[in-house]
Amino acid sequence: MLIAGMLASSLFWSDVGDRQALVCPPEQYTQCLAAIPAQYQRRFPAKLSTVQRQLGLRAAMAMSTDGEQFAGIILWAPDRLNHSISALWNDTVYQLPLAQQAELTLWHELGHLVITHLQYQGQLPNNLTPLEHEWLADCYMLWRSVQETGELVLARQQLDRRNMAVFADIENFSHWTALYLAPQLANVDVQQLQHSSFAAWLLPMFRATKRYNADELQEFSGLLQRLFGMGRWQSLPDYMSWRRATLGQVIGDTLRRVMGDSAAERWMTEQNLLEKHRAATK
Repeated sequence: MLIAGMLASSLFWSDVGDRQALVCPPEQYTQCLAAIPAQYQRRFPAKLSTVQRQLGLRAAMAMSTDGEQFAGIILWAPDRLNHSISALWNDTVYQLPLAQQAELTLWHELGHLVITHLQYQGQLPNNLTPLEHEWLADCYMLWRSVQETGELVLARQQLDRRNMAVFADIENFSHWTALYLAPQLANVDVQQLQHSSFAAWLLPMFRATKRYNADELQEFSGLLQRLFGMGRWQSLPDYMSWRRATLGQVIGDTLRRVMGDSAAERWMTEQNLLEKHRAATK
């Protein structure tokens, strides 16, 4: 495993499939640019101020190339990562502790490089939406975490973090990969995944996955705001009723882990988030 404290202060190379990416502390960007193959240097911003502005307050950002051996640069500032995330609903502040965020963040950004390469190769569509790119990068994180740990603990934490982030602030909806990630976590075979290449697992799964259009995503966004927004009104459990069971499947495991099983089941029943046949047995 990577140790963020050892790596945060220096650049290093990281394998990504059969290629390599340069992981670069933002303040060392000039040295990083000089360290990559010369034919790619002009493809990246020349000035440190430019990449600092693009990175903003984020902890990481991927910049890809179509190279056969060189995958790109990842700006990486793990000292900016939080060790927990909290959100308010049900008149309670719930908190989720976060472990190994440096590794998960790096694997996610490496995932962006892999997804872009699969697009270059024509194996994934060029017209992926930003949310789909985020979801597929999280799929790489899922796959990579299983390769490294042999279990789904870190991938489930990423699901919970994505859900908690959107509970806390709907502005995080652009990274709400849980909508796509939750069904994969519910169905993945860990042993099979350990012995599969990323592309061999991802590509058929992507083709079989329902992709939501902008109007459908707006409905999920509106429902999340209704349930978790700071200015939420009365419960109105029939509001956007046709999306509630699906949303319950996406956020249910997160709610159970942070609220506890009985409190989560009770709250989801009140909010009409359970499938009808399941709610009827309560």
